[in-house]
Amino acid sequence: MANVELPSVNPSLGDISQSGVDQLRSLVKQLHNASVMQTEELLYILNNLDTRNVNEIDGDILVTGTITAAKMNVQKLSAIAADLGTITAGVIDSVEIYGSYIATSRDQFPKVEMSPAGFKAYGPSGGESMSLGQADDGGALLFMDNGSPRGSIFGDANGLQVGNMASVHIKSTDDKTYLDGAVSFENATEVSGLKMEYIELLENTLGEIRGNIKNDMIINATFDPDTRNLKLFSETRTVATVFIPSGSSS
Repeated sequence: MANVELPSVNPSLGDISQSGVDQLRSLVKQLHNASVMQTEELLYILNNLDTRNVNEIDGDILVTGTITAAKMNVQKLSAIAADLGTITAGVIDSVEIYGSYIATSRDQFPKVEMSPAGFKAYGPSGGESMSLGQADDGGALLFMDNGSPRGSIFGDANGLQVGNMASVHIKSTDDKTYLDGAVSFENATEVSGLKMEYIELLENTLGEIRGNIKNDMIINATFDPDTRNLKLFSETRTVATVFIPSGSSS
């Protein structure tokens, strides 16, 4: 409210001159105008101040500035509709946010969202394209085609598993693909596309060795004292019959 200085007036009514009366009238008019202006300013502030989400404000309301975080306690910010620009941690080390849902947009696609369930990404048509979150005691990365599951990467105490509804392609564009450690094909139902000649040659060689072992390796023998014949047997045939003359040690 504007400061209005009162003129010095003698309290005796008989001493008030016409000029004093005029000064009092002017003073009353100034006080009335100042009161009207203050009332209009307060009404404007109250009509344009949204206090639904503000529980407590310590200190003065800054009409031309801002209300700092140190001077207010806000339970919800849902009533704030504004472009917040860039938010930084300021002089503190970090900003901690708990139990939040954060998305790059409300209802426009593509978009990415984060919630306590994990991360999800949506394609231009609105279908889910990727999700990353918890699965039992491990983590899972799921890839989708407009909401339809296609492939997954799942890891837990039993190891890392890569799966897909169709084929799985592992490719190195600029270098080789290396498999380190033991490699097992125990559950493989089919292996195709191996065009390396030495693998085929190795298979043939192993087959020949296996056949030779069955046919030629001596695994048993018998001696007939009447015919003096010693017979040598493999797994599949009689390999040899040896005559041992009488008087020779068998």
